[in-house]
Amino acid sequence: MQPIFNMNIFSFKCGPLLACAYLVWQDGQDNAILIDAGGNTDQILSLAKDKGLNIGAVFLTHGHFDHVGACFDLQKLGAKIYLHKSDEHLVATDDGECGFGISVKKFTPDVLLNGDEELDLFGLKIKVLHTPGHTKGGVCYVIENNIFSGDTLFLGSYGRVDLGDGDIDELKCSIVNVLFALNGEYDVYPGHERKTSLNFERKFNPILYA
Repeated sequence: MQPIFNMNIFSFKCGPLLACAYLVWQDGQDNAILIDAGGNTDQILSLAKDKGLNIGAVFLTHGHFDHVGACFDLQKLGAKIYLHKSDEHLVATDDGECGFGISVKKFTPDVLLNGDEELDLFGLKIKVLHTPGHTKGGVCYVIENNIFSGDTLFLGSYGRVDLGDGDIDELKCSIVNVLFALNGEYDVYPGHERKTSLNFERKFNPILYA
């Protein structure tokens, strides 16, 4: 009989805007992935240590400062950073500050994603969906029946399009034609605020009327 392994998700908030971050790991694995890393490196490391985990990789949903603030430090400690290639300029230059005046340590991602690819890491199968609109390189990660949506899709809302290279038409296409087109039901873990479900957003999200 095949052993049954459970995927675990631990959510918390960190960084200057208290963006959501998610530790994701499989039972029996010492390495976890971290989805977004807004800041407070010591907090992140402490939470991982409490669960007996090493952060082996950081998967960024996009390159804005409030989601990447701890990446420089985590990379120095051995975590590999994944980011869509179209957002690389946001983490390598001052472009990612978005006019808020909050600077983060610049870094070079270890892996530049193209979008719409599948990865297998630490026992997790990770599907990358390119979902531009909030930024050109915005992505969502699908792991089992969970979507980590960053600043693309929120509970009853959607990401801002007035920061840098945002585009409402691109965002609507990403949400309606990519996310809503997925088969079946998914839990949605956004970059801010509370968890939602794909079926709820398919019915009620205001992007449908944008």
